[in-house]
Amino acid sequence: MLNFYRGKIFLKEYKKIKFTDKLYLKYLIYVGTLLKEEPLPPEAKDHPLKGKFSDYREFHISGDLLLVYRVKDETLQLIRIGSHSEIFG
Repeated sequence: MLNFYRGKIFLKEYKKIKFTDKLYLKYLIYVGTLLKEEPLPPEAKDHPLKGKFSDYREFHISGDLLLVYRVKDETLQLIRIGSHSEIFG
């Protein structure tokens, strides 16, 4: 199992998210899956990023709610969370 780290920017953005119970449960399941080093389900659309974010991956929690992360030194690092335009716009 991986260690867990949430970056400062992630924590700030996370506090702004209005999670429904269903959305929060999906977030917990996906992060738990990554911590166990298992693949996310296809509906999450997990994929590597390009350009200046090439060391990172992204998955969809729901619709336009994305989570950017990376695994480095046996640690799951949660980097950003928000809409596509908030993160990359």
